[in-house]
Amino acid sequence: MTDEERQRQMDFILTQQAQFSVNMDALRESQARTDETVSRLSIQVEQLTTQVGQIARQQEHINEVVAVIADSQQHTDERLNALIDIVQGRNEHS
Repeated sequence: MTDEERQRQMDFILTQQAQFSVNMDALRESQARTDETVSRLSIQVEQLTTQVGQIARQQEHINEVVAVIADSQQHTDERLNALIDIVQGRNEHS
């Protein structure tokens, strides 16, 4: 191998190493941005999970309130029917 060929090989290797270094820097920057994005997304998922839990608890409470109202309505209907029966009974005897 001649000195000129050896020099071209060294120049080629140095160029490749420089390009590799530039590419690694770009990759590190990209990875840092990705890490930041993943961190933000993780926080948002945690917040959403908390909110979903709160909504589920609120829905359970709403269901309980609706059940109480339904029971109360049924009791009111029964008392109203009893009152109607009493009034109709009095009207029939008059």
